[in-house]
Amino acid sequence: MHKFGLIDPDLAVGLLDTCDRQLFATRLLGIARSAAGIEELFAYRVGHGAPQVLASASNLGDVAERAGAYARRFHHSDPVAQALDATRPGNGFVCRIPAEAISLGAYRRLCFDRPQFAEKICFGWCRADDALVVSFYQRRDAAEPDMTQLGALAQLAMAGLTRLAQAPAPLLSQVQQRLAQTHPILTVREREICARTLTGQTARAIGEELVLGVSTVLTYRQRAYQKLGIKKSNELLAAIMR
Repeated sequence: MHKFGLIDPDLAVGLLDTCDRQLFATRLLGIARSAAGIEELFAYRVGHGAPQVLASASNLGDVAERAGAYARRFHHSDPVAQALDATRPGNGFVCRIPAEAISLGAYRRLCFDRPQFAEKICFGWCRADDALVVSFYQRRDAAEPDMTQLGALAQLAMAGLTRLAQAPAPLLSQVQQRLAQTHPILTVREREICARTLTGQTARAIGEELVLGVSTVLTYRQRAYQKLGIKKSNELLAAIMR
């Protein structure tokens, strides 16, 4: 990577042309690691309820567990909440949060101590009804990051993720509607998981999108299969088309 806050335009185009959210996160992490030694990233939208996970990727394990736990349990205890409250709509912020600034023990142990992160660097943009936050995590042995490059990358991330969130998903919507019509016995969550399975998403990808653990996704899917009278995913399409 070059200095002065510039991002390779070919890498930027490749990132913004990505239509798959998980691939977007993976490519984003690759650029961030090259620019500043970043080992994990997490992006979300937050409004009046729990955060909606937009992207998460890591060079370490258990990223889905950390992202899900943050969205479900830890976001209220995160110091970034203070930055969100202090920022007026139409403005952005940046804050660096060291591990020792995390007062909630369970949050610090899971999201900082266990993966050995020294800090997270957060960029946010507040809108009228919600805010976007992109967080980059560095390990303890990393060099000082290039904050200008990270800021430029955060802006690219927000633009790309906003576009991906706004993009229609007609196939997914159609499959969920079909399931509701043909198999009303399925719960809303079971329909969401079955529809995403049919579109090719893995249990991990489904969990990251719906903020669920992988084991929870598999449990919901198994319950749905039992209701549909099937045992394997390759029988799911036939069951829906009955």
